[in-house]
Amino acid sequence: MLTPVHSLVNDLDVVDSVEGWLSRAEARLLAELAGTIEPPRCIVEVGNYRGRSTVALALGALRGKGARVFSIDPHTEFTGARGGRFGSEDQAQLYANLTRTGVGAQVNVVSLDSVSVARGWSEANVALFFVDGDHRYEAVRADFEAWRPRLALGAQVLFDDIDFPDVQRTVTELIDGRTLTLRKQIGKLAWCELGPR
Repeated sequence: MLTPVHSLVNDLDVVDSVEGWLSRAEARLLAELAGTIEPPRCIVEVGNYRGRSTVALALGALRGKGARVFSIDPHTEFTGARGGRFGSEDQAQLYANLTRTGVGAQVNVVSLDSVSVARGWSEANVALFFVDGDHRYEAVRADFEAWRPRLALGAQVLFDDIDFPDVQRTVTELIDGRTLTLRKQIGKLAWCELGPR
């Protein structure tokens, strides 16, 4: 069951209080989808910056069926595809935002790179997979391929920043190869569904 409208509006106001680039419509989609995931299935997010999308996912999960959110980001010093600088200060802000918004207990923060985490993941129980890490082609593709065996049947797979050429290339290849089916694009977010293996 999706989040009631009045609660969702309140949740989106909370998401808006967290620094980041996720639009309100994109946050709404993440929250609504997170609310449909039923444990023991879970939600995995690759890349979190200061936690805007993490808060959206966690609030959706809390208002829905209570799935755990695993948010993966090493927060090592990094220069993004458009020249932005990221690092340990972002991790400090992430923890502060998770605490301030009241979702900290719903989120497992994993401060490692996503490929390493996927290698140690033993179950195919990821029902919602949100990819928003390094936007270079090799990295986006590596994130998806590492997690693909851990995705549950029919998993929802979302890629942020589809306006980046390398992210678009990855999504196009996965759709053309029939690995994913595009459900919808909202803003710069591509919402796909995993096809049969």
